[in-house]
Amino acid sequence: MIMGRFGFGSKKKHEEPVEETPIVDDSSSDDDWDDDDSEDESLSVYDAAFIWMSNGKDEDYTFGYTEEELEAAL
Repeated sequence: MIMGRFGFGSKKKHEEPVEETPIVDDSSSDDDWDDDDSEDESLSVYDAAFIWMSNGKDEDYTFGYTEEELEAAL
């Protein structure tokens, strides 16, 4: 019989139960994450304008400033 060759249809040996570790959701206690809007790491409009200009005035590098504010700071 071919099926017995691969373990199908053969008698099962006694297996010990596997102890499972519970999944713990500790995302609510993650104090290491800092909000992007924190004031302690703000970028001055002058630094932002320099970075914006250095990147070809790409809108991805405005850092929350308007293009008018960045132009005025240059």
